[in-house]
Order: sequence, then C-alpha cells, then structure tokens
Amino acid sequence: MFLQLPDVFNAEELALIDAAIADGKFIDGAASAGRNNQQLERPTQGDDVDKAVIQALVRHDVIRSACLPTRVMRQIINRYEAGMDYGWHTDNPLMADGRPVRTDIAVTVFLSDPDSYEGGGLMVNTAGGQALFRLARGHAVLYPASAVHCVEPVTKGTRHAVVTWIQSIVADPARRELLHDLDRASRIIREKAPASDEARLLMKSHANLMRMWATL
Repeated sequence: MFLQLPDVFNAEELALIDAAIADGKFIDGAASAGRNNQQLERPTQGDDVDKAVIQALVRHDVIRSACLPTRVMRQIINRYEAGMDYGWHTDNPLMADGRPVRTDIAVTVFLSDPDSYEGGGLMVNTAGGQALFRLARGHAVLYPASAVHCVEPVTKGTRHAVVTWIQSIVADPARRELLHDLDRASRIIREKAPASDEARLLMKSHANLMRMWATL
C-alpha cells in the first residue's frame, strides 16, 4: 500500500524541525552502502524532534487506520545537495532502536519546497512500474519498506526530508489493507447510520480480525 498524505506536520512541528536543521551539524551518510547524502547528527536534534515526529505520525487518522503502528523508529533528517543521491536498495528488515524494530512501512516527509531544488525524487519500484515522488513541504509518502527504492541525484538546490519506519501490529500488508478497507467502510456507514446493524457488524468484523492477526 502506498499513501500520500498532505500536511503531516503542523506549523509548530515544522518550525521545530527547521530549527534543528539550522542549528545542527550534518555528517556524511556514506557509511550505508549506496548512500551519498548527509544526515543530521543525532545529538544535535534532541528528543523534542523525535517526539514531535512520532506524535505527528501516530495521531494521523489515516496512518492509524492503514498502518496500525505499534512502534515508530527515531527519525533521521537527511540533506541532499547537488550531486548527492541514494542508490537503489531495500531497507533493513530490522533496525536497532533500543530494541529491534521490524520495518514494515517506510515514511518520507518532505521538508523542502519542490521548487527549491531539482532532481532528488524518491523513486519506488511497484508491481505496476516505478513511482516517483516529489511532494510539497510537510507532505508524506508511506510505502512498503521491502520495496526497492532510491533517491535520484539532486542537480540543483538542497533537499531536506525526514525518514523513519513504522512497525505495525499486523505484519502482513495484505491483512493491513483489508483492515483499512473495513475501517473505511465502517466509518462511511457510521456517518450515515451510526446505530445500524450494518455499522455494528462492520465494527465487529474489524475488531475480530484484529484479535486474530495482531501480534503483541
């Protein structure tokens, strides 16, 4: 499942992240194979940015419904300047964040206005071909962390983004999509007929599938 979500961060959260970028120190990201970018050094970011990013993601109705997050990795703020890119790769299935996090869903929140840089698109392989994302400031794309993807070379300007990963309480993406569809259908019915048998039946089915598939 691919999601494009507008305005994931509010103005206060964007200002907090902008301040971390302005005050922080970027280090070479080349320690990871295929990566030619810079990352904001974690000690300069502080816990406030981590908390703001995580809270913004877990409060979002669509993310809660479609991703069913149980854990969110501490974010990485990266910077791509002219000539920088990130080659084709898949994300590690497990990442250390105190205890291992299973990377079910990858998240990129764009921090730069797309008119302020050239190139730097996030390219993701899908069953239907390659999808290219260059979204507005504060907009996010969520996609399977198992997908092969890259960041195209930036040819002009500077591209900043927040990246992180979500571990879902339901590991199987097909099951997550089914639960999301049921939740959407349930919300539509509840808006029209909140006390109806149909609304209760959809809510019951969603809850029972969650009991069947959730891993704690």
